[in-house]
Amino acid sequence: MKLFFAIASTAMIVISCNSGKSKDDNKETGNKDTAVTLAPDSINHNSQKDTAAPKEAGLGGVGDLTLDLSNTKTIELLGQPGSKSKAEEWGADGLMHQDWVYKSKGITLNMAGNKDMKDQKISSITITAPCSFKTKNDMGIGSMYKEVMAAYENDIDKSFTDKATITVGSVYGGIIFSFKNDKVEKVFIGAAAE
Repeated sequence: MKLFFAIASTAMIVISCNSGKSKDDNKETGNKDTAVTLAPDSINHNSQKDTAAPKEAGLGGVGDLTLDLSNTKTIELLGQPGSKSKAEEWGADGLMHQDWVYKSKGITLNMAGNKDMKDQKISSITITAPCSFKTKNDMGIGSMYKEVMAAYENDIDKSFTDKATITVGSVYGGIIFSFKNDKVEKVFIGAAAE
């Protein structure tokens, strides 16, 4: 919601700055009349564009697991999950979501797909001990708080970071490191908020 207001405010400022100019003023400066249009995807945190953002920044995976990895490739890498939750439709994106749990590996994957559940893809990744997978910046379970801060210093969302949590990217798509005794206890990758 904050992002929507930020985008809307920016659009209003741009429009109001140009509204005082006449067409003749624009001709003198060589500017053409422009209009600001907000595409629906620019304010929808669940669009494909937003879920792809963490991957572009190198934030979309651990080990060989990445967001949007197909169910077939996931099974090739990890085998069949120990358990699967009941599939539920999420109103936020209209997709069917199901948790695949690999308890002995310390991995839980939220898989999303159409109602037929044939072409599921990884929507989010959660790892805990004993998972030894690392992020692209070589952080994982057991990494120290200061190491994570140093590894992601330019990508940390300070408004969602404290002594127990570091949010890299954003809660709308990124990595959330949870700490216990100054060490990473859990890593979540994906969108934690809509």
